[in-house]
This record gives sequence, C-alpha cells and structure tokens, in this order.
Amino acid sequence: MKVRERCGAWIIRCTAAMLLHLALGAPLWSQGPSPSKQVQPRSGAGYVAGDGHIQVIACSCMGETVDALNSLFVTTHPGISFNVRLGDNYSAMAALTFDRTAYAAMGSEYTRIGLGDNLKITAPPIGIRIAHASITPGTAVPALAVIVNSGSPLSALTMDQLARIFTVGAPGGDIAMWGQAGVEGPLANREIHLFGPPGSDYVDSDDPQVGEFLSTDKFGGLNFTHGYQAVTHYADVVDRVREDPSAIGITAVNVSLAGVKVVALKRSSTTPAVSPGATEIAAGRYPLDRYVYLYLRSNKGTGLDPFSAELARSALSSEGQRALAAGTAGYLPLTKDELAEERAKLSP
Repeated sequence: MKVRERCGAWIIRCTAAMLLHLALGAPLWSQGPSPSKQVQPRSGAGYVAGDGHIQVIACSCMGETVDALNSLFVTTHPGISFNVRLGDNYSAMAALTFDRTAYAAMGSEYTRIGLGDNLKITAPPIGIRIAHASITPGTAVPALAVIVNSGSPLSALTMDQLARIFTVGAPGGDIAMWGQAGVEGPLANREIHLFGPPGSDYVDSDDPQVGEFLSTDKFGGLNFTHGYQAVTHYADVVDRVREDPSAIGITAVNVSLAGVKVVALKRSSTTPAVSPGATEIAAGRYPLDRYVYLYLRSNKGTGLDPFSAELARSALSSEGQRALAAGTAGYLPLTKDELAEERAKLSP
C-alpha cells in the first residue's frame, strides 16, 4: 500500500448529471442533519497514530472522495486531522479488521474472503453506501452496460434473461441461442457469444471486484457459463462485440461505446426498460448500477465506534452529499430513500 498520492488525472465533473436530475424537479440530495457532535476517538483506538492523526485506509478509487469528506468533517470537528493512505479494497478491509483505520473506503462490497477473515477477530462490519457509481470517463467504479453488435435487433432484456444468458443453472433454463432471448430473423438460430470482465479478482483487470459483484449481487450466486470469454480490459470487450454480430458483452458505461448498441434493462418483465444514463442511475432505477461504500468496524460487545459512526453521518448529511457530488470522480449522490436507509444503520 502506498502513501496517499494522486492516482492520475480525474477527467470531468458530473455537473451535467446533477442538472439533469434537478430538471426533473427532484432534489439532488436529501436534506439531512448536519453532524455537530464533538465526538472523540475512543480510548486506545488503533486508528489513532502516535502523532494524533486519524488514519484512514482507502481504495485508490476513493482517494478524492475521502479527501473531500475528511475536509468537511474537520470543519465541524476542529482539532481533528487525518492521514490518508491509499491501497485497494483488500488493504482497506484488512486495516478495518485490525482497527487500523477509522473507516474503510471501498469501491465494492466486502468480499467473502475479507468477511471470513474479519469474523475471526470481530463482529461483521457495517457497510454504508455513500454514493452511486459514476459514468465519468476515468473513474474506477463505473456503472455497467450491456452491449450488443450495432446490427443486432435486440433492444432490451430483463435481468432474469441476462442471468440466463451469462450463467449456468438459472431458474427457467439457460439461454444459449439468440432466438431463446426473443430475437427474430437470421440471428435467431445463432449461438450467443459472451464477453465481459473476469469473474474472479485473481485476474488483474480494469475492475477486479466486478466479477463477484455480478455473480453474487446480480446473478444470484450462479457461475458464468462455460462459453463466457473473460476480457481484462473493458475497451477490449467493446471491440469484441463491435466485430461479432452474434456477441453480447458487459462493459463499463464510462468507456467509449462507439459502434455498439447499449441494451436497456428491466428489473422484471413488468417494469420499464432503463438505459444507463446519469438521471436513471442517480434516481436508483438502473439495474446495473453500483455503489461506493464506507465500512465501519463493529466491535464485539460494544457495537459501532461512536467516532467512526459520526464520520459516516457526515458523509450522509446534505453537506456530505454536496461535497461528494462536486468531485471530479463523478459519483452520484444517493436518493432520499437511500439516505434514510443508510442513516438508519447508524442509529443506536
């Protein structure tokens, strides 16, 4: 893990996305209570360095976001100072398990491996969603898009159909031919060719945790089908689909999708088809959205650390969501209902 450093040039602000959301007449973030308690770290907290700094270990994809949230917290809690170190999701997990970070800032949910190690030492951590994924080019936690060749007549799929195409053993049976997905014409009798990110973080790729996210969170724990071709770079997924009339792929929204067709997704057969635009993602309507998280250590017998909980409350306040939305990473603020759900996790 490296000492805090810039991870590269972040590309653009998400101002356009915010304006789109406001244009619909909905608040960009819910007005929540501003944190004001002068909570101090508990006695003996391992995340307090010898010089008094509060240590925070974060995934590199969260560096700018952590800086903004820490700066906000300092304005309401004078005398607090932070030392941020960037690594990956695993280093943040490990630091939280051993009480070496006030919170773990992560671009994915706690992995099964990380949770298993954590439970040997302390209680399950509490995951707090603080923002939706981004569509901004260059960000490390993008929403995902399903794409097909530009000549394909397919325009929409349900999430059930998507699971039946990409995995083995889904209820309703596997979908291996385009006709089984409702496609008519010459493509109907062709086998579906599948491309997407690796299904395991053992493979170095653009997005190491996305395979577990898809398999566990979206595909009900099912394994990818044997015909699935894992591609380490999202741009290469787009190239494969562009060149193959029988292809379908899962890629990031924030790479160039020129020359392919983006497939709209339905949560069920009775819900509208939704495309991965900023407005739909910010409203929580797009099925392949993702979140970024703050994880808090829960100590056996004593529960959440009050100081860490106050940090999370700050991130979920109206000021915290505003600071987050202003960042160049482009992570989109939570909806009113999502904020209420996350704040409830912090109640005594």
